[in-house]
Amino acid sequence: MKGLRLPGRRGLLITLAAVVVALFVGMVAFSPLALTGLEHLRKDWGQLSNIGQTYGAISALISSLALGGVIVSLLYQARDGRTAREQSMRTLHHQLIKMTMEDSTFMTASGAPWNLAIPPESASIREYLYVHMWVSFWAGNYVMGEMTVPAIRQTAKNELFNSKAGRTYWTAVGQTLLSTTTGRYNHFTRILDEEYQKVVASNIPTAAPVSTVDNAGNTVPSRKKNLQKSALIGGVLITGILAARKLNQWGSQMTRNLKDL
Repeated sequence: MKGLRLPGRRGLLITLAAVVVALFVGMVAFSPLALTGLEHLRKDWGQLSNIGQTYGAISALISSLALGGVIVSLLYQARDGRTAREQSMRTLHHQLIKMTMEDSTFMTASGAPWNLAIPPESASIREYLYVHMWVSFWAGNYVMGEMTVPAIRQTAKNELFNSKAGRTYWTAVGQTLLSTTTGRYNHFTRILDEEYQKVVASNIPTAAPVSTVDNAGNTVPSRKKNLQKSALIGGVLITGILAARKLNQWGSQMTRNLKDL
């Protein structure tokens, strides 16, 4: 949706590390030129030894920085591994939710509506699960630094809480999430709750239902109504035909009876 961006903190760290590495590589490359300026001291081996020891200290510093770079790289790899595992678990979770949305039998099997304040009816449960998938997606983006606080607030106001289903969802789970989440997930939850309280306090109406339109540009309700009218007319015609046949048969029978008399 809206508000996705690359994590600026990671980009800044990478740029800073590149500048530091370039600086020390330059120091190593140009240090012999600096020593050539001290050729007048070549007979003074004591001073040259001191210069060599100073150069050795710079090498040790560079080695320490290289070791620090390796450690930082390992930390980033560990973080990326955790992110990949979390993404895999989230993907599996979404697949299970989609299975539940597609088959109401799975709703019963999973214990829907899970003691939540939502009607135990398939359409309402599908709405709840759909909204839950979007909220989980936004939460993951915020935790990974790919969605900003202003983007979360705008999305909550214009999308989540602009619908009746979104407000019903937060009424059912908001307080539970506030008390059970931690860290950045809890911060995300508090942001959503603040926007929900603003919407409720302002008495902002929910968005009107969107009309479903088929490929021909006709709304589905109108098409249904036309089909119902056609079915009703067809039923009346069939009933009339059957009634006419019955009356003809009855009239023929009466005529034969009269002739027999």
